[in-house]
Amino acid sequence: MRTLFLATAATLTVAASMTHAYGGSWQCENQMDMDKEEARAISGTNNGLFNILMEYRERWDAAYQRQQCEAYAAGEPYDISCLNGRRDWDAIKAMVPSEYFGMSNVDLNPHYQDLQMADDGIRDMAEYCRSVGAIK
Repeated sequence: MRTLFLATAATLTVAASMTHAYGGSWQCENQMDMDKEEARAISGTNNGLFNILMEYRERWDAAYQRQQCEAYAAGEPYDISCLNGRRDWDAIKAMVPSEYFGMSNVDLNPHYQDLQMADDGIRDMAEYCRSVGAIK
C-alpha cells in the first residue's frame, strides 16, 4: 500500500510540474479582437488614425508581454494570457505623436507606412519569451 501511495505521489508530482512547464499563451479563446472598439472610440471615423493606433497597440503589446516574460523568468508574479480588455489605451494613445490627432487620412498615410516598416518588437519579444520558457 505504501509503495502504491509513493508511486501515485510521484506521478502526480511529475504531472504537476509538466503542467507548469511554461508560463502560458497570449492567444485568446475568442479570436475576435475586442479592443478594436477601443481604438475606434479614440480615432472616430479617421481610418488613418485608427490604423496608426493599431500599430502602436502592437508595440504596447510587445513591451507588456516582454515585461510579463521577464517577471516569469525572475520567478515573480506574471500574467501571460489574452490581452483583450486588459490593454492600457491611455498609454497606447500617449505613444501616438500628438500632431497625428486632427490630421487627415492622406496626411497620416506616410506615418502609417513608416510604422509598418519599422520594428514593432514582437519578434524579439517572442524569441525572449520562448527562450525563458514563458511561452511555447
